[in-house]
Amino acid sequence: MKRSLLLVLSVVLLLAACGSSGHPSSFYDQPGPLPESLQAFQSELIGTSNPSQVPLVQSNFFEGCMGGEEEIAMLKSPRALASACGCMYRDLVKYLENNATEGQTAFDTYKKIDKSAGNEDSSLGQRYTSIFEECLGSV
Repeated sequence: MKRSLLLVLSVVLLLAACGSSGHPSSFYDQPGPLPESLQAFQSELIGTSNPSQVPLVQSNFFEGCMGGEEEIAMLKSPRALASACGCMYRDLVKYLENNATEGQTAFDTYKKIDKSAGNEDSSLGQRYTSIFEECLGSV
C-alpha cells in the first residue's frame, strides 16, 4: 500500500513539474516568484534562496508536491511536507546532475522521469522512490 501510494504520488509530482506554461530547457530557466500559496513555506522549500527568483521547473514541482491551498489546510503538518518536498527536489536534481552523461543531460533525464516513475522496476523509478522515502524519513 505504502509503495503504491509513493508511486502514484511520484507520477503526480512529475506531471505537475513537467507540465508548465513555459518551455524551460534547464532546471534554472524562467525564474519568478514562489507561488503565493507556498510563500508561508519558503524556508522549508527553498532555504535561503531568493523567493522572487524560483525557476519555473522548481516552482511547478513544489506546487505539485504540496497540492493546492485546500490540501495544505487539511494537512496536520504542512511544514513537514514542505521540508520533504524541498529535500526531494534538491536531492533529485543533485542525483541527476551527478549522473548526467555526454549524450543525456540531467534536465533531459528529468523530463523522462514521468515515463518511468510509474514503473517501479526501472532503476530511475527506484532511485526516485528512494529519494522520496529518504526525504520523508528525514522530517
